[in-house]
Amino acid sequence: MFFKKKTEKETYTPQGKAEILKQLREKYRKAASRYDAKRFDAKKLEERITYQRVTSADFERFILDEMAFFKKMETAAEEEVQKRARQEEAERRMQEIMAANDARIAHYADTFFHPLATLECRRIVGALSGLFPEIENDLRYVFQGTKPWGEMKFHLADLERFVYKPPMRMTAFLAAYIAELQKWGETGRDDADRKFLQTAAMCLTQLAQEIQKGLDGLSQDDATRASRVQARLEAIVADFRLTEWAAHGLSLGKKPE
Repeated sequence: MFFKKKTEKETYTPQGKAEILKQLREKYRKAASRYDAKRFDAKKLEERITYQRVTSADFERFILDEMAFFKKMETAAEEEVQKRARQEEAERRMQEIMAANDARIAHYADTFFHPLATLECRRIVGALSGLFPEIENDLRYVFQGTKPWGEMKFHLADLERFVYKPPMRMTAFLAAYIAELQKWGETGRDDADRKFLQTAAMCLTQLAQEIQKGLDGLSQDDATRASRVQARLEAIVADFRLTEWAAHGLSLGKKPE
């Protein structure tokens, strides 16, 4: 014979059908418990089972289609669970990083210069406000009359834009930052903070670099005094994790805004 006789379709006894449906229902119950009851809706499953019985549709075809449908939903549900787990892990890690960052800068004063200003920017203002006039006096004492002093005065003036002198005495730079927050609201907050912090990073770094350049030829006492100022500037950069932002801005030849 050239053609093989077709195998007759398997017949299911009522008991066999009942057992298969019991297993299918159990799969739905477990999946609804593990994933989402709305996705694995037992009521809708029962409606499909009833329709199959009423129409006397092919039972094997019905079960195969149901299992394929179940598998598709199970795969989608598992992907959703994994995605949610990744998001939760990312959020947890972000919270840890933020907590660690907050701890690093907690010793700087929270200078509440405006309700819209974010905590990190308020603490930067606190940190930089705490530098003046002490560092300016120290650097003037050590470097005035020398070539490096000209550049240092320029960078000190840039840095002094962050100094807040209450009550309500904001510099033009601080006022511009607040104006940007008021203009763009929450949607512009990240960009405004980035510009604010990057500008602080560049001002701090440039002044620290100028001090380093001017250390040669100083007396031991003057070099120690200047180095202490440099260390304070660099500590703020490190504590606020501004090193990369400073490097990026300076590599592009940007001027502090």
